[in-house]
Amino acid sequence: MPSDHQVVELFHLHFVRLLCSGPQKGSFAIKGGCNLRFFFESVRYSEDIDLDVAGLPVHALKEKVTAILNGPALSMPLRSRGVSITSASAPKQTETTQRWKVGLAVEGQSTALHTKIEFSRRPTTEEAKIEPVASGLLAEHQLMPILAPHYPLAAALRQKVRALVGRTIVQARDVFDLAVLFARAGGNVEALHSIRSEVPKAVERVMEIAYADFKSQVVSYLQPDNVDSYGSPEAWDALQMQAIEHLEKALQ
Repeated sequence: MPSDHQVVELFHLHFVRLLCSGPQKGSFAIKGGCNLRFFFESVRYSEDIDLDVAGLPVHALKEKVTAILNGPALSMPLRSRGVSITSASAPKQTETTQRWKVGLAVEGQSTALHTKIEFSRRPTTEEAKIEPVASGLLAEHQLMPILAPHYPLAAALRQKVRALVGRTIVQARDVFDLAVLFARAGGNVEALHSIRSEVPKAVERVMEIAYADFKSQVVSYLQPDNVDSYGSPEAWDALQMQAIEHLEKALQ
């Protein structure tokens, strides 16, 4: 029986497959936690999916997403896994942000699952690349290959540092994600040279986060097989120090 996180992720993957199957795929870029999970094989599940969009008017995106959420191309493969969409609303539709809230029901479970799809409008998504979703992740969900636009490593690193610096309340998941990206980069921090002025603040924000924050915000979203490896206070200390060391390296 799939976990709640796996059910939500299955929905995200089917949604992305449909969103990015046509000629407009170049208008989008997957970012944030789903970018790390889908393309960098992070072991942290993402509760929601965030994308950037460029060159597509608000009404056109609203029509496209609404058609996907209400259409059989999404409902049928989900239903074959015992999952159904019970609600879909579009509470925010502005020139800068478009957000949908989706409720999911799982056969045999009484508790509904909830997720959000959020698009942020940008002047361009030219940094994005169209690449295949990680084969291991697709195998886990028994899905065929999916090609989708996302932010590659260098752009993802810069975005994550800016997220860490820019949030009103610092999030432990940003530190975990940075560790994933730095590991992927093999310690190369050249991507951060263009935002070097923001790095000292990022170091301060990393140091603000306690293990209790990490445990409550991140550990429950890790794949079960990785909780022992990443869920302890010692593992958090190591991740925190790794992030700080790599950030400070970008200042040299």
